[in-house]
Amino acid sequence: MSNSVLITDKEVVMANMKQIEYENATTRQHEVNGLLSPVYADCSIEDRSVTLEFEVKPWEANRAGILHGGVICTMLDHVAGSAVITMAGGWCPTVDIDVRFLKPGKIGDRLVGVGRFVSAGRRVFQMEAKLYNKETGDIIATSTSTFLNTLNK
Repeated sequence: MSNSVLITDKEVVMANMKQIEYENATTRQHEVNGLLSPVYADCSIEDRSVTLEFEVKPWEANRAGILHGGVICTMLDHVAGSAVITMAGGWCPTVDIDVRFLKPGKIGDRLVGVGRFVSAGRRVFQMEAKLYNKETGDIIATSTSTFLNTLNK
């Protein structure tokens, strides 16, 4: 994969991540990304990835008291999308997402999400995301997704 379309300065990517985290906490706290309140923890230029952390909140649980599948999908989409925004330099829409549920998450769990570029092309970005329990290391869910590259004009 060519990295020519991706930002290769870790300080710039981290600054982008912290800006999104700030916006989520201040001006977007009532939108889904603000309600999820992820911590934008790290990035790897070499792996073309970003790492976010989520705490599973009571409102995110389903009737069985475990993390709702739709919230898991949202977290995975957000992780992959955060990689696109911070490493490609702007918002791009999700075209498709395929999610695999592997283990349940529980209220109070600390989850780590890693979003990684598989390829970065002129038309689309192919992404992978993984959500795992920070304490146990159990993988909660994984996804593959495609984002339309609207940054090339």
